[in-house]
Amino acid sequence: MAIKLFIWHRRIGLVAALFIVFLVATGIALQHSDDLKLPTNYLSNAWLLEYYGIKPNPITTYQLGNQTVSHAGETIYLSGKPIDTHATDLHGAITITDEIIIATSNSILICDHAGSIIDEITKQDGLQEVPLGIAISNQGTAVIRGVNTYWEGNQHLTNWNEFKGPHPKWVAPSITLPTLKHVIETHDMSQQISLERFMLDAHSGRFFGKYGAYVIDAAAILLLTLAITGIWLWATRR
Repeated sequence: MAIKLFIWHRRIGLVAALFIVFLVATGIALQHSDDLKLPTNYLSNAWLLEYYGIKPNPITTYQLGNQTVSHAGETIYLSGKPIDTHATDLHGAITITDEIIIATSNSILICDHAGSIIDEITKQDGLQEVPLGIAISNQGTAVIRGVNTYWEGNQHLTNWNEFKGPHPKWVAPSITLPTLKHVIETHDMSQQISLERFMLDAHSGRFFGKYGAYVIDAAAILLLTLAITGIWLWATRR
C-alpha cells in the first residue's frame, strides 16, 4: 500500500511542480508589478491580441499638407507617430506658421512638426470652452467652435474672445490611407492589454477561458493531495 502511494505521490508531485513553477513565476511578477513596469507595458504579440479578441479602435484623420493628425482610442498620432498625450476625441487640426494646433476633447495642443508638444491650453489657461471644431480665420488666427459661441485666440492662444468675423470654414476629417491605417491600428491594438492584466489573467486562470479557473482549482487540489500523501508517507515510515 505504501509503495503504491509513494508512486502516486511522485507522479502527483511531477504534475504539481509545473503548476507551482507557473504560479510562483506569475505571482512574483505581480508582486513587483510596478518595478517591472507591467501596468505601463502592453501586449504586442498578434496571436495573444487575437486570442483576447482585441479589435482596433475607429480612426479619425485630418490632413495637414504632407502631414496627418489622427486619433484612435486615447492616442493622437502625427503622421502615424504617437504624441505623448491622452485624449478621448479629436476635433480637428490646423497649421499656423510653424506650429500645429490640435483641438482635442478637453484642450488645445500646440506641437511642432516633429510631434513634440510645445504647450497645452486648457480652460484653466484661458480657454473659454472645450473645442468642438477648429478653423483658421481670414486674419490667420485660430478659431474654435464651442457649444453656442465661436472663440478666437490671440497669437499665443492664451486669451480667447468671442469671434466676430465671417463664418469660418471648419476643418473636416479626411480619408485614412491604408498604410497609415495599418501603422495606427498596430500601435492602437498593442496599447489595449497591459502586461499586468495579462499576468493577472494567467495567474488566476482567466486567460484559459471559462475552464481556466477549474484548471487552477485542479492545481490546488493536486497540491493538497501532495501534502496529504506526503504527511501520510512520513507518518507510516516512523
